[in-house]
Amino acid sequence: MPHIHDLYDFTVSAFILHPTEPRICLHLHKKLNSWLQPGGHIELNEDPQEALERELQEETGLSKTDFEFVTNPEQPRPRDTKTITLPMHLDVHSFDETHKHIDFTYLIRAKTAELKPQDGESTEISWFDIKEIRRLHKEGIVYRNILDICEWIFKNIDKL
Repeated sequence: MPHIHDLYDFTVSAFILHPTEPRICLHLHKKLNSWLQPGGHIELNEDPQEALERELQEETGLSKTDFEFVTNPEQPRPRDTKTITLPMHLDVHSFDETHKHIDFTYLIRAKTAELKPQDGESTEISWFDIKEIRRLHKEGIVYRNILDICEWIFKNIDKL
């Protein structure tokens, strides 16, 4: 979705755990030239979970049956309404000087290691271990906040 105003846009993203190895999926963002978790804008006709499913299909090739949410606490849910899986956190950041995002950031586990982005989406996409993510950070192509989140995930991976 193009930026249509200078206010907040809602976005969605996911740190994706490899199904069997201690690795996280990152893709090379076309505009920022940095390795990030897959994600994008929530369209006006979508809720965050629908947007996540669409973005993951586009950027990774993972369908909604190819992953499971890791951070979904067992809490009571209303019977007669749709509920949305809770994100790992909400992230507020500036995309540029005049544009801000509120990102619903999820943690999910893939059921397959096969990544097949749609044409025109992710230019590069791969599974990384923490050593590789640290190296990319030192090279200046992984943001510090992405490294910090990945460090936490790898530190707690056995509990997730």
